[in-house]
Amino acid sequence: MLDLSIVIPTCNRPALLEKAISSIAVNTQCNYELIVVDGSSCHATHDVLLEAKESLGDRLRVIREEKREGFVRAANKGFRIATGRNLTWLNDDARALPGALDRAVQQMDAEEDDVAFVAMFHRWHSLWNVAYETQIDGRLFRLCHVRGTLYANFALGRRTTFEKLEYLDERYYFYAADPDLSLKAWHAGMRVVPAFGAALDHDEVEDDRRAADADRGREDNQKLFAKWDLPARNPHHNTFDPARPCTLNGLRSPSAAAA
Repeated sequence: MLDLSIVIPTCNRPALLEKAISSIAVNTQCNYELIVVDGSSCHATHDVLLEAKESLGDRLRVIREEKREGFVRAANKGFRIATGRNLTWLNDDARALPGALDRAVQQMDAEEDDVAFVAMFHRWHSLWNVAYETQIDGRLFRLCHVRGTLYANFALGRRTTFEKLEYLDERYYFYAADPDLSLKAWHAGMRVVPAFGAALDHDEVEDDRRAADADRGREDNQKLFAKWDLPARNPHHNTFDPARPCTLNGLRSPSAAAA
């Protein structure tokens, strides 16, 4: 069985996608497959994937949607056909640093059964919601929390865990999907732990697609806070406690969380 399945949803960002695929091919040594879910892109994206296929061969699998259905549904389509014993996702503007995915897989393999995900660090520029920080080659990478509970912006976990948690909640379009998945894990009695040494860089390009998704992103966040009954942000200090990385302060009840 493959060590890792990596899912990348994409739509009309061929230059970014090419960088993302290249970073995986150059910086990853484990036995992996790459599943790109293409949200009805133009020909430039097809050209990038054809070129990648020449070098990656059967490692690259492509799902083409007739119309773009959003990040969450695209990611789930990739997860459901994945054959790796571990799963993760990358945004099409993300790039894996050398050895990052290998170290995350190695850590996941060594973790206890109650660890749902190892959280890979990323370039988070805001000072809000910072849970952990690490420096790699003089650059700062961070993990985030949602109201005191650690979550994984980029989670790597066992395929059996993704299946148990029923993947990403398709009531979300994009923004709230990753904290919700981690909250589901914590609520199920599992943990999210930092993957020190495993980091991703990214561009966060402000393009027409991101602007068009902004309203849906706000709706996603409203759904997340209503589902978990999360408290308001503390405006005075960071509420994350490394000794207690999960609070679930506002969780209503198991039935509410599952609704």
